Amino acid sequence: MTAPATATTTTTATSKEAKPRKPLPAPNSDFYDVKSTLSTEEQDILKQVREFAETKVAPIISKYWLEDAFPFELLPALKELNVGGIAIKGYGGRGKSLALLGFIQMELARIDPSISTFLGVHSGLAMGSIYLGGSEEQKEKWLPPMARLEKIGCFGLTEPLVGSGTSAGMTTTAKREGDTWVLNGEKKWIGNSP
Repeated sequence: MTAPATATTTTTATSKEAKPRKPLPAPNSDFYDVKSTLSTEEQDILKQVREFAETKVAPIISKYWLEDAFPFELLPALKELNVGGIAIKGYGGRGKSLALLGFIQMELARIDPSISTFLGVHSGLAMGSIYLGGSEEQKEKWLPPMARLEKIGCFGLTEPLVGSGTSAGMTTTAKREGDTWVLNGEKKWIGNSP
């Protein structure tokens, strides 16, 4: 037994009856208008980052994706932005807000996620770890040249057999021998490692 056929009718309004539609607003990735909480100086920094991403990164980044390579040629222009360690107070950092750092990451990721990841690993994981957990001597030694992008921070957490869960039984060990530390273990996917 088959279902009875049904007829569907569609009616359309004539052009006289249709109301003009308002144009849709431009896409807004800042739905809650968080950018308005940034200072004028921070908004200016964000504009500079956007210009860098659009004029320096966008024209060349596809080539680097195809070659599976890092665009080292961008580092001088990135240094000029002075955004390495931008949310770190002292030690060469500019002491700006974490919101600004987040928006910088978003601006870079909008054009290329790899450049955003590079800065996130450098400023967040590497510099942030030293800033939050390092000794005063380590902070003074490493953070100023890292803020100037003279030294690039890497971060090695993930291990081949246990992943990145620090409570999942990481196997890498650190043993003090005199004035030095001996690291023993394996890591993979080390962010910013050449």
